[in-house]
Amino acid sequence: MDMARYLRGGQTRSRCSELLVWGLAALLLVLFASSSYAGALYVYETANPTDTAFAGAGLAGRAQDAGTVFTNPAGMTRFNNSAMLVSGGATFVRAPFEPDSGNTISGTDGSASGWVPYGTFAYIYPVSDRLKLGVNVGNNFGLSLDWGNNWVGRYTADEASLFAPQVQPTVAYKINDWLSVGAGAALTLGYLDAKLRVHSKQPDRGDGKMHLRDTDFAVQGNFGIMLNLSQDTRVGLRYLTETDLDFKDDPDFSRVSPVMKDITDQIDGLDLGMKMPQSVMLGIFHDINKKWAILGSVGWEEWSEFGHVDVTVDDSPEVTSDLQYENTYHVGIGAQYQYSPKWRYSAGLSYDSALSKGKHRSAMIPMGEMTRFGGGVEYRKRSDLTVGAAMDVMWEGDLSLKNKSNGGTLSGEYQDVFLAFFTVYAKWQ
Repeated sequence: MDMARYLRGGQTRSRCSELLVWGLAALLLVLFASSSYAGALYVYETANPTDTAFAGAGLAGRAQDAGTVFTNPAGMTRFNNSAMLVSGGATFVRAPFEPDSGNTISGTDGSASGWVPYGTFAYIYPVSDRLKLGVNVGNNFGLSLDWGNNWVGRYTADEASLFAPQVQPTVAYKINDWLSVGAGAALTLGYLDAKLRVHSKQPDRGDGKMHLRDTDFAVQGNFGIMLNLSQDTRVGLRYLTETDLDFKDDPDFSRVSPVMKDITDQIDGLDLGMKMPQSVMLGIFHDINKKWAILGSVGWEEWSEFGHVDVTVDDSPEVTSDLQYENTYHVGIGAQYQYSPKWRYSAGLSYDSALSKGKHRSAMIPMGEMTRFGGGVEYRKRSDLTVGAAMDVMWEGDLSLKNKSNGGTLSGEYQDVFLAFFTVYAKWQ
């Protein structure tokens, strides 16, 4: 770091001041990395709303609607006519926090409970019997949370939003009757908006504030294979590439002490680099008979790389911090029942392992093991139009944590944490 920036009035800034700057950078790093709660997983329900009914089970092998443009591009070859999917929905987050005796920060208990809306669009256009084109618009990465101004974890975050909406043009080709391939380029706009409180050593002054906001553009590859093992059974494989998002901003500090403001004014820019991790999903779909079908899936996501966050302050050398995230795996199973020519019911169950445990859990809704239960119904209104509704619940349970922050030790437990997804959709085909 250029020490000339620490010269004022003929006096050299102390080493403590320099360390304080880096301390603030580390604080922002913790905020950024932990603000990605459902950025701590690819959210199946917001990627393709019809997968909500199956709790994400079998998504790479199902290919029953235009949502396959994202869940497995190769699945587009199953459509000989154009197909479209439009959806809208909302996510409810429940995450009340209860401090324990180890907590040293004053304030209210806090809760990250609230609603977040979402929507998707997908379209398939058949160029020929073998070649299909498609496009998908949606967001399957991130969430927005607000704990309130005076909760005990305010020195980690007041509010945090991390999104990565995508527009994905896609192409698929049917090589022969049993093998199809597909590929998409997801044009991604990353958005980060985070606020936290800065602890003041003078109680009568109150907390200071910090605000960080930026956007970044990236491209994520989406590749798929579909194997038709028989007329009744198909297997799909989907691979998402690792993608870098690089957020840069001059953090806005307010209501901080004169000494801290004097130091933070010297920060011309903060650069935070993160990775949307690579992901592999294998799915199978099997028609038992004209009424019943079953499906299943296994998957893997490299969240250990997401935990390697690159930090640069001003023109100083880049520093990589390891947040000790773990790679995760997924298993799921589901079923579909064709009750009548017009009505169809679906249900599913899935499990995703935790990406952080124990002391490595973040205060911003720590990542625990995730168990999903889903169900849905579809009604065929006419030959080319089907409408549907689905919901699932992602249960995490009680999650304890103990984190250090600039205001003291945050210790306690998130109690009965869950997310509920509600969606309605229409399919034209």
